[in-house]
Amino acid sequence: MNSLLLDLISSFEADSKSPKERYEQFLIYTYLTFEKKIKSARSDTLKNKYKKIQKNILQSIIANKSEIIKKIR
Repeated sequence: MNSLLLDLISSFEADSKSPKERYEQFLIYTYLTFEKKIKSARSDTLKNKYKKIQKNILQSIIANKSEIIKKIR
C-alpha cells in the first residue's frame, strides 16, 4: 500500500461504526480531499497531476476493499 493511502487512512475519522459505512465515508473523504487540492491548484499541470493521483488512489481503494476496511477500523 502506498504512503499517500496510508496517510489518508491515518487522517480519516469516521462517524459510523458499520464497516461498510466507514468504507463509503472513506471513499468520499478521499475524493473530497483531492477535489480541494485540484481546486486550489493554479496550474493545469498541477491540476492534472492531482486528478491522476485521485483516480489511482480511488482505484486502489476499490481494488483492495477488504484490506482498507480492516485498516480503517
